[in-house]
Amino acid sequence: MNINIEEIQNWLNNNTGVVSVFLFLGTILVGWLTGFFKTIIRRPRFKIRVIPKMTLGCVFNTGRQYTPPMQGTYDLTKTAFVVYLEIINAGTTASNLGKIKIGYNRNNGKRAIFQKRLWIYEYNILDTFSIPSGDGQSLLIPHLRQVTPESNKSYNGYIEVGNSLIGAAYFEQPVSWGNHTPRFDENGFTDIKIIVEDAFKNKYRKKAKVKMIPIQDALTYNPKFGMSEHFLEREIFDFDSKEEQGNKGGLMEKENIEE
Repeated sequence: MNINIEEIQNWLNNNTGVVSVFLFLGTILVGWLTGFFKTIIRRPRFKIRVIPKMTLGCVFNTGRQYTPPMQGTYDLTKTAFVVYLEIINAGTTASNLGKIKIGYNRNNGKRAIFQKRLWIYEYNILDTFSIPSGDGQSLLIPHLRQVTPESNKSYNGYIEVGNSLIGAAYFEQPVSWGNHTPRFDENGFTDIKIIVEDAFKNKYRKKAKVKMIPIQDALTYNPKFGMSEHFLEREIFDFDSKEEQGNKGGLMEKENIEE
């Protein structure tokens, strides 16, 4: 097929109005597609960094006991963690910091690969975490998602692109019994998984090893460590019959779930 350039030029000269319309529509279409794809591509992308110097966990006995029907008597325990985090926005649009939760493998003798994690959502911190120094001073650790009273600054969880948010996230499990406690190795470390959400419900994951320490040591970093439920929630002494879980142990609240 021979293409006659002169005929094409003549047609374009005789139909300039039609060509202009097509060019106009093509420009609109290209602009719309460009904006559409930019909207798809623009999204936050959080990176999670765990800072070891104020990342620890603790399981301690509350001094109370619970006796489920036909199962003996169990000590009631409390499990709490503090994880010092830096959340970096390496995406293409800003976002507020969303919900945070951590999950651990229960101390039930099963291999970790065959069991679901027990999840704890972030909880209110009643006091500021600090690291004592040798000269009698303390290094204050800011809260991640709460106002730190000593800083006199309002909370701002909005993370611009290229910026980060640093602070302590606190997690406290309701009073529990049986094997609803973390398993840890011979060096006293337990494996946890951290899940952070942004404002658009995108989830970001990070695994970390956390040192489990005695409650006496935890209180040196925060005098109200493990006490948020005691001060903020109602005391729970008995299970509803629907909450009984055989001889597997249980939680005194329903917020903790297994996934």
